[in-house]
Parts: sequence; C-alpha cells; structure tokens
Amino acid sequence: MNPGIVGGFLVVHGVITAMIGLGTVTNPTGPAMTLPGWLPWWPGPLGRSWLIDGLGLGSGASMAGGAIWLVAGVALLAGGLGWLGVAGVRDVWQPLLIVGGLVGLVAIGLYFHPLYLLAVAIDVVVVVLAWGRLTAAT
Repeated sequence: MNPGIVGGFLVVHGVITAMIGLGTVTNPTGPAMTLPGWLPWWPGPLGRSWLIDGLGLGSGASMAGGAIWLVAGVALLAGGLGWLGVAGVRDVWQPLLIVGGLVGLVAIGLYFHPLYLLAVAIDVVVVVLAWGRLTAAT
C-alpha cells in the first residue's frame, strides 16, 4: 500500500481523535450528540462518558476524559506525520502510534458507543502493526 495513503489515514484518524478531545475539554458539560434513528436501543449518549456521567464525577472529570482523547489524537497525528517522514517525529513514529492507539483505546472505553467500533478496530491495528515494526527493528 502507498505509504502516503497510510500516513494520511493516520493523520486524519489523529485529527478526528484530537477534535473529540478538544470538544470535550472546551465544553465538558456539553450535551450528548443526537443518535441516529436506527440506533435508539443503545442506552448511553454519544459524546458523553458512560462512566464519568454514571458516577456523577462532574466537569473536571469530563475535562480529564477529554484530555485523554486529546493526548491520543496528538500522538496518532504525530505518529502519522512521522510515518510520512516529517523531521522531529520521523524516528519515533512507532512509539507515538503505540501510545496513541493504546490511549485511544482507553478513551474509547471511557466513552464507549457502538459507533466507535471502527475506531477500536483502527486503534488495535495501529498498535499491533507499530508494535511489530518496533520489535522487528530492535
């Protein structure tokens, strides 16, 4: 596969992940997103943490949850840029992608919604492939 396509995909995934975090950090008490009509059976709101809201932890915990999304997104974005050969992150793209994918999985766990299943698959694949490349290089 073309390295530019893979790197671009990683960058886009990182930007989306970071934007989810930025939205939560800047508006921790914001309303949940409206669910699609075909998904009324899911009990939790999209864009809100089932755990943080369920335990009534408040806006500080919501901001911390958003920071987790933001860290994951920035690491994935930087890892994607490193994959593309950008100086400064070119030599550390594997650890960045591993951290970004693992932290992203934590964020998805805190904010789980069935619509995030694709993100789970992406993060798992990113971690497995980056880990494999990192361990093969050592």
